[in-house]
Amino acid sequence: MSDKNLLIFGIIGIIAVMALSYILFPGVRHIANEPSSEFNAVNQTAVTTTNKTNNILTAENQDITKQTSDYSENVAYPKLINMQDVGAQDKVNKVIKDFILGQVANFEEQIMSEDISEGFQDYLQIQYLITLLNESLVSISFSVSENFGGAHPNNYTMTFNYDIAGGRNLALGDIFQKGVSYQKIIGGICQEKLIAQLGQDEASKAWIEEGTSPQTGNFENFGLTGASLVIYFNPDEVGPYAMGVQTIEIPFTDINQYLDTQGILKDLIQG
Repeated sequence: MSDKNLLIFGIIGIIAVMALSYILFPGVRHIANEPSSEFNAVNQTAVTTTNKTNNILTAENQDITKQTSDYSENVAYPKLINMQDVGAQDKVNKVIKDFILGQVANFEEQIMSEDISEGFQDYLQIQYLITLLNESLVSISFSVSENFGGAHPNNYTMTFNYDIAGGRNLALGDIFQKGVSYQKIIGGICQEKLIAQLGQDEASKAWIEEGTSPQTGNFENFGLTGASLVIYFNPDEVGPYAMGVQTIEIPFTDINQYLDTQGILKDLIQG
């Protein structure tokens, strides 16, 4: 066989291997700034509020972008504007920014600690949705997609809940009455809803039961709307990765007897 024929067969072989890898490992096709099909969040404010000065309390989009030969970052986060208390506004905006910068730093630290995959660009993408915003409270869900050269990206949700009036991060227990076993209550509701959503076979039920058991940390990934509590379960927490993030929304009216109706949610529940 001539050298020319060998070259032709070699090129055909390379193309065939590349095509087969695209079929068997579709995840490696993700390039910088290309969101996966599971990453559909849009940077937006789901709610706005008009304050006493008739200014609309809303948010401006802030971006962090970075491009190197090894990785890229495409990160968005909100900056609150038009609050009556400018000092409180500056404080919460700094906390939000620091929260996101911490995620970016963690990503870059992991990049530095791993072997770079030749021909693949690692990436970090973060988008957000504000589900609650008023002069006292803000609740934000961040959709994250990151890839370090694996067969598929790591997609998950993280949340930010802040008591603006009190100047502190909000924990799930803060919205319930003291002494209430809120983890058991929330766990039972989530378990029932998830089994209805994901199936009642033994394997699925066992996974869900473990992920909704009343343990510290199981329900701390939560958000608030004007009328409900939202619990987010990331991939592998209550089901396999392929099922993606599972979201359970619980109306305040369903758990009103357990909530601290004179506390941080007072205006939402009684309004």
